[in-house]
Amino acid sequence: MKKSIIELPKSLEKFRGEIEKTIKPYIKIKLQEQKTMPWESKLGGNPYLEIGIEYPKTSKGEYLRLLAQVNFEETPHLDPFPSKGILQFFILANDVYGLDFDDPCIQDTFRVIYIPDVVKNQENLIKDFSFLGELEDDWYMPFSEEGKMNFSLEYMPVSWSDYRFDNMYNNISLTEEEIDDYIEKLDADGCKIGAYPTFTQGDPREDENIRTFDTLLLQLDCEKECGLMFGDSGVGNFFINEEDLKKLDFTKILYNWDCC
Repeated sequence: MKKSIIELPKSLEKFRGEIEKTIKPYIKIKLQEQKTMPWESKLGGNPYLEIGIEYPKTSKGEYLRLLAQVNFEETPHLDPFPSKGILQFFILANDVYGLDFDDPCIQDTFRVIYIPDVVKNQENLIKDFSFLGELEDDWYMPFSEEGKMNFSLEYMPVSWSDYRFDNMYNNISLTEEEIDDYIEKLDADGCKIGAYPTFTQGDPREDENIRTFDTLLLQLDCEKECGLMFGDSGVGNFFINEEDLKKLDFTKILYNWDCC
C-alpha cells in the first residue's frame, strides 16, 4: 500500500509504518433519503421478496422489519464478500431493536438472509406489505426515513475501539495526546461494510467466546440523512466469521448495538 493512502496528524507520523500495517479496505456507505426499487441497496423500505417465499418472523410469529439491504452488484468488490446477490438484515421492531442482550447470536428477533440470485422483475416479487401493519411506535426502528445506499471503496487503520488495537500496536507506546489524536483523526465512524468497527461503549468481542466473529458485515452509525440512530447517539454492528462469509453461510451472526 502507498504511504499516501491515509493522512496522519503530525504527532502520529513517526508511527506511520506500524499504522499502515493495520490498514484494511472497506466499503463506505452514503445514505440518500428516497424511495427505492425492491432490488436496490437500502436502509428500511420494503425488502426484495419473491412470491412464494415466506416473510421472516420470530419463533412467536412476530414479523421482523427490514433494517437494511445490500445488493453486492452495486458495491465495489471487496474480498471475501460476494460479488453478487442481496444480503438482508431484519430486526424485530421493539424498544431494543430486536437485540437479545443475553445471547446476541440467536437469530430469532433478528435475521440475516442472503439471496444469491436476483431477478429485477417486479412481477415476480411481493409488492403489498400491508400485512406487516403499522409500527407500534415510530422509534422502534432506528431510522425515520427510507434511504438508498451509495458506495465507495475506502481504506482505514485499526480503530481505537476495536479489541485488537493494543495487540496490533504492542511494539509502540502512545502518549495521551497521541491517543487523542488517533481517536479524533483516525476514527471508524460512519456506515460501512468490512474493515474495523466503532462502538459507543466497547467491543463485545472482548469476550473470548465470540472472537470467532472476526469480520464486520455491516455497521450503521448515526446519520442525519434518514434520521439514522440507534438509541442515544448509538451504532449498530453485525459480525460474521470470515470462513462462514466465504462459504456464504449466514446462519451464525453476532448482532450488537450500543449507545451513550
